[in-house]
Amino acid sequence: MTRTGSVAAVLAFLAACGNPAQAPPSTPGEAGAAGRPPRGFRGDGSGRFPEATPPLEWGPGRNILWTTKIGPNKYSSPVVAGRRIFLVADPDLLFCVDAADGTILWQRSNGFADLPDKVEGKLPRGDTGNTTPTPVSDGRFVYAVFGTGIVACYDLKGERQWIQHHNLNPATEYGRAASPVLVDGKLLVTLSYLIALDAGTGRPVWKNKAVMEQYGTPIPARIWGVDVAVMASGQVVRVSDGALLATDLGGLRYASPIVQDGTVYLIQAGSSAQRFSAVATNQWQATKVWEQELEGNFYASAVWDQGLIYVISNEGMFSILDSKDGKILASRELDIPSANSRPGIADGNLYPSLALAGNHLFVLNDQGDTLVLEPCRQYKELRRNRLPAGHGSAPAFDGTRIYLRGGQSLYCIGEK
Repeated sequence: MTRTGSVAAVLAFLAACGNPAQAPPSTPGEAGAAGRPPRGFRGDGSGRFPEATPPLEWGPGRNILWTTKIGPNKYSSPVVAGRRIFLVADPDLLFCVDAADGTILWQRSNGFADLPDKVEGKLPRGDTGNTTPTPVSDGRFVYAVFGTGIVACYDLKGERQWIQHHNLNPATEYGRAASPVLVDGKLLVTLSYLIALDAGTGRPVWKNKAVMEQYGTPIPARIWGVDVAVMASGQVVRVSDGALLATDLGGLRYASPIVQDGTVYLIQAGSSAQRFSAVATNQWQATKVWEQELEGNFYASAVWDQGLIYVISNEGMFSILDSKDGKILASRELDIPSANSRPGIADGNLYPSLALAGNHLFVLNDQGDTLVLEPCRQYKELRRNRLPAGHGSAPAFDGTRIYLRGGQSLYCIGEK
């Protein structure tokens, strides 16, 4: 890993995923199991796991229930779907792991040789590599996107439903990073620009070339009764037909937005909150609620909880904002490896996005350090943990367990 300004630093926003209940096999694109929303990037996209009750302490020899070697991967997070965990690894592999004991149930390659039609292979460019996007699952099927532009769908038994290649160059400087989003029977992928695929067949439903590919993953939301995707660019797209409803919110360089109660929060050095106060059929007007200036580079996506926004810069500055007016309530420079290069502390990066599980806030770096904080209006550290093999993604939470990547392995953390 490298420090601030490196090409690797663009991948911080990739983070943890969550846990829809498992259901019997059905047709791809149907509603998720038991009505649960799909789980992929940061769970439902918010980074919040309110029903989780994870352990607060772990480390070598402490509260590690099992460890499974998966293979190299820099940034992608695991996804929990009932009794299964989905995750990707280099060069183009999708894994299904038994959540109970870490057994690898199946693995599938997704290279050019796996396509039904012969395609001349082309390696993805940039530091992002081929396996940065986090998969998404509705508890019945799992969908994966790779840096090559290959997109694939599998059922829970590992039977491929469809696979296709989009011969589109990344619009981002350092390569492909945004994760797929599953909403309303459509798989939203950003491959040069935003494309909606039919989840059941993989066929394109619509394309919007005005919505360019970003590093940050789109966030699905329902605003004014309309299913939309809020893009890292600040654009708002109607899911049903790809219509661009809003274009003037500004945008994020690396992270993903927060959407809460009809308000869009764009948190980075120049942060803002904007609310849709009136809606026309095809053109929404946003009112800027506040603006706030923060210092540093922001690769980790922030998290909202009970009127507070928690944010971390790559230089290790942790801040708490009031979501009503953007006021900075507290700031603290963390004494864990970051890009700040302080004397006596190793270099690191705050790539993993923040996560709130149950009543605790989790802050991670790529060196294997995790701080457990009490979510409130001031900095309250409860625990700090370390796994020697670090990783650039955040954990996935499911009940009393945490699934956390470290080096080339997947760790299951739980009370012993």
